[in-house]
Amino acid sequence: MLALRSNVLNRLGAPSAARRLAARQLASRPARGGVAARAEQQQAAAQKQQEEKEPKQQGHQAPASSAANLEAVDPEILAYREHQATAARISLPEEARTLVAYGKFGVLATQARGELEGYPSGSVVEYAADDKGRPIFAFSTMSPHTADVKKDPRCSITIMAEPFRGIADGRINLIGRMTPITDDAEKAAAKATYLAKHPNSFWVEFGDFSFFRLDEIVAARLVAGFARAGKITAEEYAEAAPDPIYQFSAPVGGHMNEDHADATRAMVKHYVGITVDKALIQSLDRLGMTVVCERGKDALKCRLPFPRPATDRKSIKELIVEMTQASAGAFA
Repeated sequence: MLALRSNVLNRLGAPSAARRLAARQLASRPARGGVAARAEQQQAAAQKQQEEKEPKQQGHQAPASSAANLEAVDPEILAYREHQATAARISLPEEARTLVAYGKFGVLATQARGELEGYPSGSVVEYAADDKGRPIFAFSTMSPHTADVKKDPRCSITIMAEPFRGIADGRINLIGRMTPITDDAEKAAAKATYLAKHPNSFWVEFGDFSFFRLDEIVAARLVAGFARAGKITAEEYAEAAPDPIYQFSAPVGGHMNEDHADATRAMVKHYVGITVDKALIQSLDRLGMTVVCERGKDALKCRLPFPRPATDRKSIKELIVEMTQASAGAFA
């Protein structure tokens, strides 16, 4: 009976897991003599040969028959992937500097002390970046991370894009050494930078608070979304600059999402070639827009490059109007 089941599995092209189960069942049966034993041995050998012919999956690769791979035959998905592969984006170092420049909060990882020595310790902290992209902090003597960095200045901070909804959104991890700011002129500059970002943080005036800076940045790791990630050297980070258009993401994106969401859907259809149920602008930079789309049960991000780089808020409006007019007949 087992031999018959194995033969049927092979003829139907059953998954290799099922064939392996049948093979183990065959192997676990008591030894039998004569024709039946030889038949079972032949079936087991045939199953092994079939498994060896099947391509092995690597890492997190989906099976060839999975929904993720089957959807690749959808012409709109193919058009989407082809368009996104070459869509204009700012560089990874620029995106890293942008996330740090416009962020306000992060998770600081320090080297714990005392009974937890050797373990990492995480703290949610406020920060403000200076013009070199170095995060500035106001630490209290009562905070454990203050004592941590005084003992071992090696630390990192993870900063997430705002708003951060999940792992498809950007985040950066800056790795370096924390340094107390002791020079009076530098302290005054640090305080001004910090309060410009956090105007209600009156406690920095308290005597137990002092300013620190993440100096000697040795590396940065950026994840800008699925299939867009990389390590950034200290030199690349220092030489890059924040994108000047990103600051208009909230007002421009908010207006488009509230009043002109259908126009954004039409732009996605016209420029990318994919029909989506919903399209909301998440962020802007000088080279284009990042749009979060819904297509049936699936969510995907879509990059919409501008026809030419934006230089200021007025030019953003002109570019979006131009793209909206070009997309007017997308659903005709």
